[in-house]
Amino acid sequence: MRFLLLAAALATSPQPAPAPAPAPAAWDAKVGLSYLSTSGNSEASSGGFDAGFNRAWKSWALEGSANGFSATRKQRRTAERFNAQTRLKRRLRKFLHLTFGAHWDRDRFAGLDSRHTADISLLWEIRETPTWKLRALAGLSAGREDPRGDRPMVDSFGGLLQVNSDAKLSETASWDGQLILFPNFDDWEDYRLHGKLGLQAALNKHLGLRLGYDLKYDHEPVPGFETTDTSTTASLVLQLGAKR
Repeated sequence: MRFLLLAAALATSPQPAPAPAPAPAAWDAKVGLSYLSTSGNSEASSGGFDAGFNRAWKSWALEGSANGFSATRKQRRTAERFNAQTRLKRRLRKFLHLTFGAHWDRDRFAGLDSRHTADISLLWEIRETPTWKLRALAGLSAGREDPRGDRPMVDSFGGLLQVNSDAKLSETASWDGQLILFPNFDDWEDYRLHGKLGLQAALNKHLGLRLGYDLKYDHEPVPGFETTDTSTTASLVLQLGAKR
């Protein structure tokens, strides 16, 4: 009898609520494509892409991007540039992260078959609001350049100083920018500067138009090549993502 009373009490007593499932990681991804072709009095074509990915967990985050373009005129290649970068971040404090980054470039029209750079850096979230973000990054980097032709590979050890910012201009428009300085500790005259600026307007929930400007400056370029390269792009962007 006592056993039956105990069983009935347990069955009718309130049960503890199950532990909530962990929140899914926030992520977003975008892919932008552009293409131009002409024929008749002029025969030229050009195409490009711009892709980015971000994913965040409780203490870790991973981001990456890649872009490139190629142009031909009368079946002759006249421009080509590709680059990709990725960064793994570990949160140390509320606004401070330890990061590990890797960067790859290829620009044969600037004399480079490839350039690889790796870094370890600290990231400071200077300003983080729903409408404006400002972040600064500083650390040490090591790189290797493979110039075109028979020139030998060049190794370097230096630093990395980077500033990133993005902000909303309205409910459907935003801008983003990035400025990176690569000083070379072996030769202070051999430094590089890379800047990006983008403006994007949404057409609907997943599609948008993007204008981008890219500037690369190499104070000591491969002999025989210019110090400064710029590019301007317009592309249609597919945007996907999920927030926590």
